[in-house]
Amino acid sequence: MNIHISYKAGKSPDVEHEFQIQLQKLERRLQVFKPDLIHFHAIVDKENGQGATTSLNLRLPSGQMAVQKTAGTILQAVKGAFADLVAQLTRHKDQLRGAWSWKGRRRINGAAATSMPARTAGITAAGAAQPAPEDLDVGLWINANLARLERFIDRELRYRFSNGEVREDQITREEVVDEVVVCALTAQEENESATGEKPLERRSLESRLYRLALQVVRGLVKSSADTASVSLDAPAGVPNVTGSDENHLQYHQTDDALPEESVIADQSVKTPEEIFANEELVNQLDRALRGVTVADREAFVLYALEGFTVEEIARIADHPPEQVRRSIHHVREVVRRKLHARVA
Repeated sequence: MNIHISYKAGKSPDVEHEFQIQLQKLERRLQVFKPDLIHFHAIVDKENGQGATTSLNLRLPSGQMAVQKTAGTILQAVKGAFADLVAQLTRHKDQLRGAWSWKGRRRINGAAATSMPARTAGITAAGAAQPAPEDLDVGLWINANLARLERFIDRELRYRFSNGEVREDQITREEVVDEVVVCALTAQEENESATGEKPLERRSLESRLYRLALQVVRGLVKSSADTASVSLDAPAGVPNVTGSDENHLQYHQTDDALPEESVIADQSVKTPEEIFANEELVNQLDRALRGVTVADREAFVLYALEGFTVEEIARIADHPPEQVRRSIHHVREVVRRKLHARVA
């Protein structure tokens, strides 16, 4: 999100901290939009020397919203302006949803299936082509949860690399994401009947995309398997020749004095200690899972790290729920035993 804030009434740590909190809340409501296409402008000014006024302008790909709030203090004006902006944004999103809301969609699809079973989905009575709800769902889910899907794909590729199935950077994350999106948007009923998969409507969109991600990773690993000899003269790694302090020195010269408001902690960014602890936890878990089967590992990762239920994992992996429960229990015991042995 492109943010521009003008402090005509003066900047203070309390006001800047309040803007950070309110912007974090606002970003959660804007996950369906691409961040580069969102523009936020704010002006904080004095009101006739007696109070403060805050003007907010939010420009989205689908529309523009503007609010202005006056209060006795700057903090009150900022909070009131953001409250009005969130209310406008909620109404705007409701208008965008329209007939595509979940409850309305289920009612419309049910009525169409019972009254006109031969009617083609996505074509109105007037004959004008409309985007299919499935395509809209995939696009909205990808825009809101792309980072989470990419982390899952990175974990699977790292596991294949540690097992020696592929070389490092032989399969990129972008390749897998592109294949998953294409397969999700071009799934046809004849392909489902040929492969024996269940109908798309019986499986949630999230579980379908994770299932496609696993299938794409397996297919790329199988098709990209190395059978030729490896040259011993080729460099083993890529030298790091891009290290430079120019980007940092461009904004912070050596003789500059940072004001107090420039060193306020950003609560949305993890500290180096938190990042290192999270990476170390994931690495320890990957090492502990090396001795289990692929099916047991996939069930445990989908359950413990991705938050899927046993029934959803059974649909993703095509295994009975009892087998999924046994896999999760087995891997949990293996991880507990290895981590306890490592601590001891």
